[in-house]
Amino acid sequence: MRIKLAILESDSAYLRRVVPMFNSKFAEELEIYSFTEIDAAMDCLEEKKIDVFLATNNFKIDFTLIPKRCGFAYLVESLDIDSIDGHKAVCKFQKGDLIYKQVLSIYSEHMPNITGIAQNENGAMKTICFCSPCGGVGTSTAAAGCAIALVNAGYRVLYLNTEIYGEADNFFSCDGQFDFSDVIYAVKSNKTNRAMKLQSTVKQDATGVSFYSSVKVPLDMMEMKPADYITLQDEFRKLGCYDYVVVDMEFPKVMSGFEFFEHCHSVVLVTDGGANAEVKLTKAIRAVQIIDSTAEFALQPRLWLLRNKSASNELTQNEVRVLGSFPIYQSVAPAQMAKQLSLSDMFKQLI
Repeated sequence: MRIKLAILESDSAYLRRVVPMFNSKFAEELEIYSFTEIDAAMDCLEEKKIDVFLATNNFKIDFTLIPKRCGFAYLVESLDIDSIDGHKAVCKFQKGDLIYKQVLSIYSEHMPNITGIAQNENGAMKTICFCSPCGGVGTSTAAAGCAIALVNAGYRVLYLNTEIYGEADNFFSCDGQFDFSDVIYAVKSNKTNRAMKLQSTVKQDATGVSFYSSVKVPLDMMEMKPADYITLQDEFRKLGCYDYVVVDMEFPKVMSGFEFFEHCHSVVLVTDGGANAEVKLTKAIRAVQIIDSTAEFALQPRLWLLRNKSASNELTQNEVRVLGSFPIYQSVAPAQMAKQLSLSDMFKQLI
């Protein structure tokens, strides 16, 4: 499958730079048509069955002449411009990889029934969930550290932060305008090709961990329900791009939230050993035990306990396997804390 991309740009020097770059890097993914004259570009849309059309905003586009199946976006000179007159905008002065991902995203929104994406149905992907009934105990740091450790062990890893006020960008960074809001749209919209949208919006940190930037508006996260995350997990499995998905999530507050645990290979509960944290942890484990006694699936065998080094209370050791402990890092940035934690051997037990 090759996406047919038409570019309308009055600056011929820009076209001489960008077209060879696309042909070199994305020859198997893109079929490029470039124009400096609007009439030639518009004639090409139907004749060549163009999938995505990019044009600089100095051209007056007659949108009635653009086929419905063809996605459109303006080419602009600033990353700060998201749209023009209700139409998407793509900054032309950014890395070719980022432009390609935006083209892929536009294409996915206009071609909802694409079947050309390679999918892996072997179900080999495993999900490791990190959560805690107690806040501020290092759950996100532990999840990020685990993701880096798995990459270092040679696995393909996606870090997924599903917390309403979570911040994946505290641990991982990469250029690009997409964030988890685009994933939410992919899951919620029946018009979007989910697999392609997930591929086009994912980022990769220098550590090798793939991730989605956090939403700009936290309320967007409230749109996602437990069933949506199960759907999302199935999409990742079908893609076959990852060996492990490390999920950083809040401990379930409703019964349906526990259903996601059934789809996880391991669930790691994190505590700092404080008296209040231990009380909450004990109640959480008890809740899992009650669910196990009434449900058809068993959650407790999937549980692991991860303690901060300060933790001394051994109350739950006999009920849940202890993964290990990690030190308290003073005055260290979150990303650096995760990298330090990734050097621990304890995460090997989750493989």
